[in-house]
Parts: sequence; C-alpha cells; structure tokens
Amino acid sequence: MEVVPFTGQEADYLEKLIRTSGKGPKIAESVLKKVKQASELHVGANLLFKAHLGQLVEQISIAILEGRRLLIKNYASANSQTVTDRVVEPMCFTDNYASLSAFEVKTRQNKYFNLERMAGVEVLPGKMKFEHLHEFFKPDVFGFQGSSLDKQVEMEMSLRAALVLKEEYPMSIPYILPMPHTDRYTFTAKVQSFGPPGRFVRGFPQEVRVTGSKEFIRYLKRTGKGGRT
Repeated sequence: MEVVPFTGQEADYLEKLIRTSGKGPKIAESVLKKVKQASELHVGANLLFKAHLGQLVEQISIAILEGRRLLIKNYASANSQTVTDRVVEPMCFTDNYASLSAFEVKTRQNKYFNLERMAGVEVLPGKMKFEHLHEFFKPDVFGFQGSSLDKQVEMEMSLRAALVLKEEYPMSIPYILPMPHTDRYTFTAKVQSFGPPGRFVRGFPQEVRVTGSKEFIRYLKRTGKGGRT
C-alpha cells in the first residue's frame, strides 16, 4: 500500500486538530512527530528531485551551446519498456524543459526524451556530425515526432487505464474526458504514429475499447495484436 505524505498545509491542520483533541500529551506528541517526519521526507525528496533536474538542464545546455554529443544514462523508455544508455545530438528543450528534442545517433532518428526518465547525462568530447539531419517538430501527445498529425485515435477506457495514460503520457491529459453517468473515459486525438497508442491499447485488452478511426482499427488488426473494438 502506497503511503501518501502530508503537505505542509495538511501537517499544520493535523497538528491543530491533535492539540485540541484533548488526548494525552504523550500520544499527541508521538503522532505529531510522525506527521512531521512524513512531511519533511516528502519535501526533502522533492528538493532532491528538482536539484537533479536542474543538473540535467545545465549539462544538456552546455552540450547544445558547444555543439557536442550527449550521453543519456539509463533512459527509461515508456514506448519500448527498456532502460538503456542513449548517445544523442541535442537540439532544444520543449516547453517548461519537460523534454529534450535530440537526434539519436544509433537509430538516425529525431526523438524526444523526457527529462524525468533520465538517470543522468554526460557531455561527450565528440562534436555533432549529423546536424544536416536535425529536425524539430512539435511532438504528439505520446511524444512521437513527425512532420504531420494526420492519424486519428479514438477510444474509451476504464479509470485505471486513464490514470496510467495520464501518468505515462502527461500531454494526453487535456484529451481524456469523463463519460457522463459512467466510470469510463474517452480519448480522442491526432497523432504522428499508431505505434505508441497501439502499444497502450494492447497493454489493457479488457479495459480499453477502440471506438473510432477505421485506420487505427486496421492497424491493430494488421499487426495481429488488436484491442477491443
């Protein structure tokens, strides 16, 4: 069972309740100590995480400015479900420094890399060699880069599937809407590729139903791993 830490405001509120409850001082102090520890741990973890992201942005910025290659260490890919090192030629950050647009040397493809999924980065001594292949296109909600959003995806899903979709692909949040008088949700969006949404659908065969886009349905059937329609 996951323990959700208290925010500072919640901790203050609990302290007031406990101190005015009339319970014995020993019990009250014991509870207050645990509340304070949980809150401090939560704040400390957030500060460490923000410091980690700050270091990533600093090193990536150096690589971009100096035109050097970058080693992304232990990158956790939501698409391939792998954790691997990636050598890239960085181009620029997306809005709010959420992702890095970069040319991956091994695959010879322009991709987006989520900073929160990077264990670390290292600026390599080698200069960029494929700048003529660098392209920047706004990613779709699944983070897939391409020149046009010409593929439609429509589906409905359970609450659990909707929460996973929001967590794995935060840019999908505005496109996930509750269905009136049900516990189901709909998702409708234009995408660059059927690959990422196809993998998501196959991950929830009993909880996601494809409701539209005949082209997407044909894709799922053609790959032999179709979801519910």
